[in-house]
Amino acid sequence: MQLAEDNRSFEAIFHRYKNRVYSYALAIVKSEENAEEVTQEIMIKLWLCREMLDQVDNLDAYVYVIARNKSLNHLRKAAYDMKLMNELKSFIPEEHNNVDDRISVRDHELLLQNAVNSLSPQRKQVYHLSRVEGLSHDEIADRLHLSKQTVKNHLVEALKLIRTHLYKSGGVAIVLTAFMVA
Repeated sequence: MQLAEDNRSFEAIFHRYKNRVYSYALAIVKSEENAEEVTQEIMIKLWLCREMLDQVDNLDAYVYVIARNKSLNHLRKAAYDMKLMNELKSFIPEEHNNVDDRISVRDHELLLQNAVNSLSPQRKQVYHLSRVEGLSHDEIADRLHLSKQTVKNHLVEALKLIRTHLYKSGGVAIVLTAFMVA
């Protein structure tokens, strides 16, 4: 019976906020696709935190703070990704073959993914939250219920292991390593 109540309550919240959150996110991220992604992330977060929502005094403000933070995190991640791609592009000669580039990028992504997969589950999660989701050490510590220093230690060790893995793989992987430290 509780699940049915949760579903109805969440459905009401979903319909009340989905368009407003989407519009707010769109104003920040300037892309319909990205705004939709941010909106979905927010709705998932609200669903996961549904048991605590009755403790929130001002649900409108709560939802908009989440929307602002998710949108800004999305922009930070996009800026980081763009910076990394621009730096990597500076190493590619002017004359190149697009097929070779795609294969090379795919190979490097697989190499990096293998390195990340070699991490312990905790370190992999900290790395993902930091490098993929763009969360700060404080945000990661809050989310995982860890101290900020533990998060920092996990990230330092994760990057060290990834660098070692990439270094052993040689070649252009060393270039990727240089950008992971930045």
